[in-house]
Amino acid sequence: MDTYPSEAWERLGRMLERRRGELGYGFRQRARFVQERGARMISVKTISRLENGERDSYPESTVGTVEAIYGWSPGSVESVLNGGEPTSIQPATPASASRDPLTNPDAPPTVGERIASWVYVRMRQRGYTEDDIHEFLAHEGLPREPTTISAVKRIADATGATAAEVLALLGVEDINVHRTLRPAPDDAVGAPVETVTPSTLRAES
Repeated sequence: MDTYPSEAWERLGRMLERRRGELGYGFRQRARFVQERGARMISVKTISRLENGERDSYPESTVGTVEAIYGWSPGSVESVLNGGEPTSIQPATPASASRDPLTNPDAPPTVGERIASWVYVRMRQRGYTEDDIHEFLAHEGLPREPTTISAVKRIADATGATAAEVLALLGVEDINVHRTLRPAPDDAVGAPVETVTPSTLRAES
């Protein structure tokens, strides 16, 4: 394979990570992804290096295996490295469908799942390590939907976003409309229900 700059491999890594998510494997499910789709063909360590853009050269056999387990057609990796797009050869839903046969495979992600994915990408962009991100997500209980103003504030701080941006992801597009957020399980017992209003946002910011 030809030599490509590190930026090209980083772009490939981002696209592979996104594709893995499309196939139904979350940000902490690389091991499961390899076990179910690439057992005995590739290691979790190699997948991690690829998705993190940590190397700039792989054997052709590894590239072919990667294209197969990510459901890309042959030549897709080189296309991405050249600034193009991959070609998918399978639907991006089977893993989620097999996890829960009662779930509609075409159903959109939950609010909590969207928040978790967004937090992961934003924190990666800000230079956090994967361990730091996973620790934060676990501490916040994501992909459970955030339920308190304090949780919204913590997510905003970690991602460098505003509280209004986080609220928009929660479906609050107009902050003039009240939204009641119930106390999260780790909040104090008997804590009052918090209501998002312009004044509370100003007080929190």
